[in-house]
Amino acid sequence: MTDRCTELLIDADVEMMFHCGKIESFRISNIPCTWVWDETSRDAAEYWAALDHISENYMFDWFTVKSWSGSPIKKGEH
Repeated sequence: MTDRCTELLIDADVEMMFHCGKIESFRISNIPCTWVWDETSRDAAEYWAALDHISENYMFDWFTVKSWSGSPIKKGEH
């Protein structure tokens, strides 16, 4: 059922060590997320969206997501 989902934008505070050994803390904003209500909790959907985005877009030795928050996208936005 596609009507039982919510489109979200996630912001995540991340700490990451790059291959050069430099460690940085930064915020990544506007990570897209689709929360399917019947498949998982909203927290889990937001967290996995952040993890997937980071692993697909950054080169790193390790990272941790220190915190995250999500906001529903209003119709007409996006």
